Amino acid sequence: MLSTSSDGTNITPGSDKTNRFALLFSTLDGSIGCIAPLDELTFRRLQTLQRKLVDVVPHTCGLNPRSFRQFRSHGKAHRPGPDNMVDCELLSQYEMLPLDKQLEIAQQIVTTRSQILSNLSDLSLGTSFL
Repeated sequence: MLSTSSDGTNITPGSDKTNRFALLFSTLDGSIGCIAPLDELTFRRLQTLQRKLVDVVPHTCGLNPRSFRQFRSHGKAHRPGPDNMVDCELLSQYEMLPLDKQLEIAQQIVTTRSQILSNLSDLSLGTSFL
């Protein structure tokens, strides 16, 4: 992955931030996905934002991501997927919200709008090889 430094510090070659890899995969139904690593603080912030956006953002055809993306086999729903992943498609909706709504959500999850936008920018820059 491309290295990013949101705090403005220089990243030394060979550090953990320069040797990061992502997994690019496809599924049998033709979908393409990417699994990329995040540091712990960024992950917690984006995961909290994702949980909030599930309730705030209107979803296509009313499909709630919590149940819509749940694995089903032979019509039976299995246990929920892993809680250690964030959905970038849903997170990208944050930038499309009105400014007052963005500020309100950031305040509710006890962070700032600029920090959320910085994390989203770093994530999109790190996976810009797609």
